[in-house]
Amino acid sequence: MKKPKAIILRGTGTNCDIETRTSFSYVGADAELVHINELLAGKKKILDYDLMAFPGGFSYGDDISAGRIFAVKMARLAEDFGGFIKGGRPVIGICNGFQILVRTGFLPENRGDTQLSTLYTNDCGHFLAKWVKLKINKKSPCIFTKGLPEIIELPIAHGEGKFIMEDGKALARLLKMDLHAMTYVENPNGSMCDIAGITTATGTCFGLMPHPERNFFACQRPDRSSAVRDALAIGYEFFRNAVEYVR
Repeated sequence: MKKPKAIILRGTGTNCDIETRTSFSYVGADAELVHINELLAGKKKILDYDLMAFPGGFSYGDDISAGRIFAVKMARLAEDFGGFIKGGRPVIGICNGFQILVRTGFLPENRGDTQLSTLYTNDCGHFLAKWVKLKINKKSPCIFTKGLPEIIELPIAHGEGKFIMEDGKALARLLKMDLHAMTYVENPNGSMCDIAGITTATGTCFGLMPHPERNFFACQRPDRSSAVRDALAIGYEFFRNAVEYVR
């Protein structure tokens, strides 16, 4: 069986690209690191791939706001990027990648030309790096969270993770459609409705602030002293689900 091709997009300041590529490779994808400038120069084509990932990190140093500069670059690829998403090919944005997806206007789901939400400075006013408990919305169409336990743990590492939607009707619609695929059990950053991750109605485009690639192997966990060597952790399921969906 041919391996699904995964494009792991990176830019200056991206720092979780190797872990994300490793995660997709481990579950059977042909994962390739591609710099955004390679797409802009036409050296690589988005539509040549089956899956897409925007990894975590601090793209372009978050100089304007988290993910903003990367999103501006992505706007020049809006037609191909929109076609990728509308074609039902899986897309995941993790942390900074989630910030990019909301600033391109593709999450929450809309026509792709309007930003309906943002990820703002944490209520505490500073960067947070900790493990958090998360609740999986079992009614969500999200393909990445399919079959996960109701409560899981993942690490977070962000300064701008507070999910905000000023349009109350749009937020109500998101909740009614169960597009809030993941919520915080104890909200660390002040996100509206405790939202930690959202998806599209098809369930194939997913953005989340926590890092599944950092809880892929049991040895990455705080209790790793008791972990069996090479044992898999819950983060593995996110990537496996996407690859199996393509297959």
